[in-house]
Amino acid sequence: MKLRGLGITVLPEYVQSEGADSVIEKLADRIGATSVTTSPYVAVQSRPGVGHREPPIDGGAGKTRLLDRPLWGKREVWMTASSSFFPEPALYRGLAYAPPESDAVTEREGPIIGTFLDAAKARGLQTWLQIQAAIPPCHRVQFGGPAEGDHCLMPDGSPVISRVDKNASLASEELRNYLRVFVTDLCRAYPQVDGFKFDWPEYPVYHFQSLFFDFNPAAARFAAPLGLDFEQLRRGCRAFLSELCDGTVRRKRIALDDPISFRESLVTAYPVLGDLVAFRSAIVADYARFLRDALAEASGGRCRTFLQCFPPPLNIATGFDLHSVAAHCDTIGVKLYTMHWPLIEANYIEWLASRTDFDPTRIARAVSAVLRLSARAPRRIEDIRYPDPGEAHPCTTQDLIEKLQSARRQILPGIQMVGVSHGYGPTEDVLRRLNATAEGTDGSVHINRYCYLSDEKINAIAGLPRI
Repeated sequence: MKLRGLGITVLPEYVQSEGADSVIEKLADRIGATSVTTSPYVAVQSRPGVGHREPPIDGGAGKTRLLDRPLWGKREVWMTASSSFFPEPALYRGLAYAPPESDAVTEREGPIIGTFLDAAKARGLQTWLQIQAAIPPCHRVQFGGPAEGDHCLMPDGSPVISRVDKNASLASEELRNYLRVFVTDLCRAYPQVDGFKFDWPEYPVYHFQSLFFDFNPAAARFAAPLGLDFEQLRRGCRAFLSELCDGTVRRKRIALDDPISFRESLVTAYPVLGDLVAFRSAIVADYARFLRDALAEASGGRCRTFLQCFPPPLNIATGFDLHSVAAHCDTIGVKLYTMHWPLIEANYIEWLASRTDFDPTRIARAVSAVLRLSARAPRRIEDIRYPDPGEAHPCTTQDLIEKLQSARRQILPGIQMVGVSHGYGPTEDVLRRLNATAEGTDGSVHINRYCYLSDEKINAIAGLPRI
């Protein structure tokens, strides 16, 4: 399959480490990129344990990850981050959230982000700023989290601690008030940007419990327009979890062969779960509308809206209904972060095995069949883990293609769909997944992230055919 367009996400620390011109030369001249994405922060090295590790730990599961491209001469770095620009304090007055701190690091290092974006534009590359849709202060996944009262909540009113994601409730007015101002500030600071990528504008489902968000009181207002009673929905979900754990669900006829029959049989047995999907989808669609409107207002309609999501069928669980959300953006990026998929499977299996009397091996087979994150083959539970850097990812090529094709069928005509592949893993497997991503779309691919694009991978990707 030929590439129609190729985007690369380059986080700021690499622009700082390698230099703006050097990175652009690799992207434009060597790899043939057509767009580039970065974020509005700059970083400095810190001692181990201070700040955050690059590459990310991913909730403890990614400790084996090392950088393919050395960062400041190292393959593993601890760092802290500061704003890459000086926010306008008056914009944030009275808000619950404040922007990333600007300091001497901002003064010294911050201008390189504007320089990088200018250099990309000069070479004809489309430019994007990526920010977190719901992790204030929203400049990077690892730096931030919701304030008290803004957590996503389970039906019993409890949050889930130690999540991979730290999304606030998408229904939070405090979150929305902050995002509106933050995007305005960014549009003023970086007028050369063509658009914004919003990451995780949904309810990420890395953890089994996250499937049952969001019972934050702020979300209650989304129930009545759907003909639902918020408290009744809460009670119904708590009852389902109780029946799942006490064995009652065994007496229901739940099909475990494929995503469609599983969903239909589960909702037939427990209609409240269909209501929960509709409820979450309404919140996510409204949040997508909010992001589009906020960006249109902040940029005077100049900037494009790019929303990233989990692939089918997980997008149903995250609330990201592709048809509904497509009405509120210019581009949808379907993420194929395949090293995360065993992490998801392992968490679901562990949760179910520790709270039910189902056989773990049968749970593993069912999870594989329903979610299509791995090959349908017998596996030892201990083998379902985050892949090491030299290991191929346990997803089938056909599943990758079919997930993207399924997404494309659900998206409104005229809305661009991009497959977002990941650079982590051995070169041959990165190319396998990249080719599958191109085949599943119209050839439109973005790669996350530059830190895993060794010179060997860059040369290999540069040799792929283009339209």
